Amino acid sequence: MADRPLVALAVAVVLATSAVPLGAGVASAESQVVVQSVAVDPSTPRVGEDVTVTATLRNFESSSDAARINQVSLRAGTRTLATAKDLGTLGPGGTVNLPLTTDFETPGRKALTLHVYGQGIDGGVFNVKYPVSVSVNERDSDVQLSLETPSEPSTEGRVNVTVANGAPTNITNLQLTLSGPNATVDDASRVNASLGSGHERRVAFDVSFARPGPQPLTAALSYRDDDGDRRTVAESRTFDVEPPDVDADLDAEVVRENGSARIDATLTNFGNVPLESVRLRADADGGTVARRLIADVATESTREVSIGESGLPAGDLNLVASYEATGERYETTTTVDFAPTTDGNISLTGIEVIPAGGAIRLAGSASNTGETAVTGAVVSVVDSERVTPVSPAKNYFVGNVPAGEFTSFELTARLAGNRTDTVPIRISYIADGEKYSRVVDVTITDDPVGASGASQGGPEPDGPPGGGGFLGLGRIDVVGILLRLALVVAAGAGAFYWWQRRGTDE
Repeated sequence: MADRPLVALAVAVVLATSAVPLGAGVASAESQVVVQSVAVDPSTPRVGEDVTVTATLRNFESSSDAARINQVSLRAGTRTLATAKDLGTLGPGGTVNLPLTTDFETPGRKALTLHVYGQGIDGGVFNVKYPVSVSVNERDSDVQLSLETPSEPSTEGRVNVTVANGAPTNITNLQLTLSGPNATVDDASRVNASLGSGHERRVAFDVSFARPGPQPLTAALSYRDDDGDRRTVAESRTFDVEPPDVDADLDAEVVRENGSARIDATLTNFGNVPLESVRLRADADGGTVARRLIADVATESTREVSIGESGLPAGDLNLVASYEATGERYETTTTVDFAPTTDGNISLTGIEVIPAGGAIRLAGSASNTGETAVTGAVVSVVDSERVTPVSPAKNYFVGNVPAGEFTSFELTARLAGNRTDTVPIRISYIADGEKYSRVVDVTITDDPVGASGASQGGPEPDGPPGGGGFLGLGRIDVVGILLRLALVVAAGAGAFYWWQRRGTDE
């Protein structure tokens, strides 16, 4: 601070010689000690910043005696901010600089007083008072706050507060609060141990405003700096809050993959308020067949949930999404046509009956009519009173059959008598981890249908095309075969005899 004019010095002299506080003596006439100047560094300190007040004391040349400086104090009212004691003797014409350091916890203009206590050689005491004015500014914090909403603000929504530490050191013991005159904030106060230098952290607050329109919010952060001092920074922002709009849509589809079926449902929030306490249920035939819980759906976002086919019936399913918004309960529905997955199933199709010496050969296809793959499929002739499995194909390993596919097979058997109508065949396989085994009767028909000479005991899905039975006969008639062979032989012998007779006559 620049030197005060001579008028100020004269006032200081008067104070030194006559303006003495209660309980102090009169300054010695031989010593004339004054406060010549006061410098404040920095000139405009900030809250929490160290500030040094340096006083320059002078004993005039006209003084005939030295003065002992016992104490110099800087006071704010009755509160002492800084003190220096036993500062030595100041001779006539001498000067001395006395620095006093303090800081301030609040901003504003501070009216201070510098007190100089001394004693002349003759024993007289004196007290010189000098006014000091310091303007303290708000702390220029390196820790910053910002407030924003992820979407257009409404009466219910989310406000994100970002804390950014631009200080060169870490800050600790953070306590962040969010408040507003017309706002209700869930879990309004958050704490955190520390935030590193150069890092930032975003904290989400769920806020409900009492009404739409301009609504102010204030975020306040309390923390300790590297020196352990408690600091506070605040930031305010006014949001233009829109009236609540509840708008949700529910979509669903049936998905088939990996041999199974499921329902994938998607709930989309097109409104400006979050959907809370969300539940999804599937109804059929007047009852609920499945339930699912869904996390809250924020504005302009979606949630997906799947329902497996276990327990779901075939036919139309009514999906209902229920949720809470603006303190009320809502429902959104959609309908989906669901068909459960059928397990893998092996059926015998397109069977041909072909003579093989004294036996027959059954050639056909093992078809998977289900929706899941089949593994380890085996077909075999079952031994009975009228049917005997014989080599080379008593049984046949079909193996793996994908859904909707087929694999060819052959079996050989001997029939007892000429009126055997059916051949029992065992089908064994594994589908969806379960073992299945059943016996079907393959019927040998007289009049093959659709070029197929045999069929199972029941309707069968279409398979690869197959031929008829032996010489057009689906049922093997041993006597009939022998009679036909005898006729062929007789006809041949007659033709040969006629040919020889003709040659002899010529």
